[in-house]
Amino acid sequence: MAIKSNISGKIIISLFLCIVFLCINISAQNPDSLQSINIEFITDQLENIAQSSDINLDYSDLIDDYLYYSKNPININGSKTYILRDIYLINDIQLNNLKLYISQFGQLYSIYELTSISGFDEETAHRLQPFIIIGPLEESKKYSPKQIFKYGRNELLLRYDQLLETKKGFSLPPDSAVNHPGSVYLGNPQHYYLRYSFNYQNKVRFGVTLDKDAGEVMFKGQLSDSIKSLIGNKVGVGYDFISAYGYAEDLSIFSKIIIGDYHLEFGQGLTLWSGLSFGKSAEAVSVKKFGRGIRPNTSANENRFFRGAATTIRWKKLTLTPFYSSNKVDGNIIPLIYSEQDGVSSIIETGMHRTINELLDKNTIEVTVMGGNASYQHRMFSGGITVYNSKLNKPLVTSDELYKYFNFQGTEVTNFGGDLAFNMKNINFFGEMSGSSNGGIAGIAGLNTFLDERFFLTLQYHNYGKDYQNLYNNPFAESSAIANEKGFYFGFKALVDKYISISGYIDHYSFPWLKYRITSPSIGRDYLVQINLNPKKELSSYFRYRFKNKQENYKLDYNYMPLIGEIERHELRYFISYNISNQIILKNRLDMVIYKNDYESNEYGYLLYQDILYRPDIFPLEATFRYSIFATDGYNSRIYTYENDVLYAFSVPSYFNNGQRVYLMLKWRIIPQISMWLRIARTTYFNQNTIGSGNDIIDGNSKSEVKIEVKIRL
Repeated sequence: MAIKSNISGKIIISLFLCIVFLCINISAQNPDSLQSINIEFITDQLENIAQSSDINLDYSDLIDDYLYYSKNPININGSKTYILRDIYLINDIQLNNLKLYISQFGQLYSIYELTSISGFDEETAHRLQPFIIIGPLEESKKYSPKQIFKYGRNELLLRYDQLLETKKGFSLPPDSAVNHPGSVYLGNPQHYYLRYSFNYQNKVRFGVTLDKDAGEVMFKGQLSDSIKSLIGNKVGVGYDFISAYGYAEDLSIFSKIIIGDYHLEFGQGLTLWSGLSFGKSAEAVSVKKFGRGIRPNTSANENRFFRGAATTIRWKKLTLTPFYSSNKVDGNIIPLIYSEQDGVSSIIETGMHRTINELLDKNTIEVTVMGGNASYQHRMFSGGITVYNSKLNKPLVTSDELYKYFNFQGTEVTNFGGDLAFNMKNINFFGEMSGSSNGGIAGIAGLNTFLDERFFLTLQYHNYGKDYQNLYNNPFAESSAIANEKGFYFGFKALVDKYISISGYIDHYSFPWLKYRITSPSIGRDYLVQINLNPKKELSSYFRYRFKNKQENYKLDYNYMPLIGEIERHELRYFISYNISNQIILKNRLDMVIYKNDYESNEYGYLLYQDILYRPDIFPLEATFRYSIFATDGYNSRIYTYENDVLYAFSVPSYFNNGQRVYLMLKWRIIPQISMWLRIARTTYFNQNTIGSGNDIIDGNSKSEVKIEVKIRL
């Protein structure tokens, strides 16, 4: 049944107007006493990543820096302001204008001076506020082992969470798994997470992350002998996933050095970028990437990282980063007719090892990566060259579907590329060219500029050959397969006045070769415009419209050849955040979606939520509450939204069908060194008798989650 029959449009409009009028008439008292970080620009990116992937990801690597620098702010007058650019709080042009302003007029004495600098407005200053301090310059000091262990911070995080309802995978006893190797979860339904970290001024760090997903086995002794004989040594003692690292900076000529699990980020991510990265968002002029070289792996994502050692050696303006990694990842094992050795049909990135079949796929491929990056850094110019080889101990053999014809197969691929960026007055150019050993070529180029001191512009073109092959990259792209794609992107941001800005983008792309679910070359478009309104410090809001168009196969009954259909998705959003007192923040969001397909009836959907954030001045208890209602005509009209969660946990669910969701999160600072979180969430569907699919089916119309976390900091 269409959503139009589920709720009256007049009710939505009336509720929406009530929220707007309420916000206009609210004024906060002393808003500086409520120091909350405005992270809408981050949550928007996380929603976009979740929408393009069906995997539940840990985004720790993306937000680690925000959490660290919110507690250890950067001196805006110092030499480390480039970090603000590297974590996407400002862009190249704003950074250059900031440095020029300080060199001409001296140090800043107030955050409000930022709005006097070209390219900065109230919104940018408000976003920067939690991450910066304004003070006199301090000389950089060498650190000693005594200082490291005296002033370094130890942090231990313990987390438990569980879905209270029973999934189908837990309905049969584990001993029956021999007869049902793909449908019985061998472990208990609890998820356990442990993270220990040591950090001294972000210069000396070491840590370990342990993770056990719901349904995974912690101890092999819990299993029957028949199951043990099938899975061999796939289950160890304790947590299913263990990750550790040791990292240091500024050790003589060694700028960085790491042993253990790590990520590499270079250039625009086209040749080598192992971790997650931000892409398109309402921050339309922030598509350029800032590779930071070596970074510790702090997430629980189990397959896409390096395990070994790497170092960056600096000599004047030159740096050299050699690296080596040997890591085992999951893959689907298949027998090969022409060889006694097994092969793999695909690399699995879910990290789930709950059933016998999932355990048999665990750590089946050993990937050895070896190479290096050389770069040169000048005040106006930077460039780098990256070369590395990836070798699998088993051949990757994909299916014979035509769209996979140019995909990587075999055991070895070498990638090489060069990146550059340079500034010329008010224009910043950037780009990267890359190749693979099979002859594939890919390239990306763009520029950032401002035509006026209050109008930013970004242009970007990319062309990834259909035969380009790479296992470790993550550049700007529409598709997750970084090949067979061309596109032109235009983004802008206009600072209309002190409190109003408009941003948006136009993205046209094409796929010259066949693609999953499309048996011909295809094209697509993506448009977005957002109006930001920030009339007061205690009030921020935006209106957004997004249109997306793509082509897909559609097969009617008795049709031997699939038809090519046009798919359109229209998204409209209004968001507002406002303080009603020194201790209380309210947030509201309304999303509406229209999904159109040439050969099917339209789908409609909406999501409306109310957030209440309570941050008392005296009592050490914080509360976050959300109530949301949603209704969509199906999965195609689903809506993603970020939810507040416990520290280093992430929830970006998709809402579809008809129902409501509520969650409450409490944070209690027991003593300065110990904090505790409790989060309870429940989703109820009004038009379903079961939830989920496959082994995750729940018999009933609701699901409830509980999560408890304790942080100990010394």
